[in-house]
Amino acid sequence: MTMKTQALVLLAGLLLSLPVTARTPADEVPLLMPGTRFPFKLWETEQLAAGLYAFRHSFYRTIFLVTDDGVIVADPLNDEAAAVMRKEISAITDQPVKYVAYSHSHWDHASGGQIFKAEGAQVVAQAGCAANMRENPHPNVVPPDVTFDDYHQISLGDHSLEMFYFGPSHDNCLAVIVANPANMLFLVDVSNPPDGWAMFYNPALSEERPWHMVKFLTRVTELIDERGIETIIGGHMGGSFDPVTNRPTIVKATSAPATIVRDRLAFWTAIIELPRAELAAGTPPEEVPDRIVEKGLLADRISGYDPKKMHILMRRLTSLAITGE
Repeated sequence: MTMKTQALVLLAGLLLSLPVTARTPADEVPLLMPGTRFPFKLWETEQLAAGLYAFRHSFYRTIFLVTDDGVIVADPLNDEAAAVMRKEISAITDQPVKYVAYSHSHWDHASGGQIFKAEGAQVVAQAGCAANMRENPHPNVVPPDVTFDDYHQISLGDHSLEMFYFGPSHDNCLAVIVANPANMLFLVDVSNPPDGWAMFYNPALSEERPWHMVKFLTRVTELIDERGIETIIGGHMGGSFDPVTNRPTIVKATSAPATIVRDRLAFWTAIIELPRAELAAGTPPEEVPDRIVEKGLLADRISGYDPKKMHILMRRLTSLAITGE
């Protein structure tokens, strides 16, 4: 997104974050957000498979599983979103929420769980997330009751969420989550539908662990192949770019073919290699970002390519090539 579009999106998000009582039933009024091509409500619940639902609140998305023995919720998102999601769940089933599964520790996905904790839900997260929450607490983030290292399965009846930790990626504790029996992968922030080659919204990579992204995405693609997973559910509204104007749009993109993860692996492999190749050719480190941008490397491949963003990205990845971090 351009800075102008990002500012409009942030402004819209602030307006929409007002309490529901302060809006004239905005929860029922179609809203046309900046950059979108279609009107949509502030929130939306979609059934993706038997017992599996996606819940979107503004540009954020999570999932929940409904069974005869209770409900499993993934990221609660925030206090307002969680309260709305609880009402949406109540419209589907009278079963209690028994588990909340954090995909990672970032506050914009892990806040709001208290409403579920109050009805007796257990909160589950990778062990590193628990450490993050102790070291950097937030009043709206409920610490996990159950932690795991590499793998954990939450089961109710014939449904389950399997949580896999493949090392640092977008967070140091992000887990990829498989919803069964639908066999769909919930992958938050790492590769968002519909495009695995989209430019980062923040090219400084302040939230990423670049040194491990190729290994991480390799493990995810191996899991996809091993399980025969065909569908990825994203943690946000999707970003896309008009092929004619190259202007950003925002699309619904609840899910996408699992091939976008392989595309993201190719993306990371390619962008990491660019500064390494320039350094190997004898380009001084301080000149590497300029050279890559001047040559327009990957400009025809990266969706939403922006030379200024590419320069920032290459500064970060030149440092990776030199220091290993």
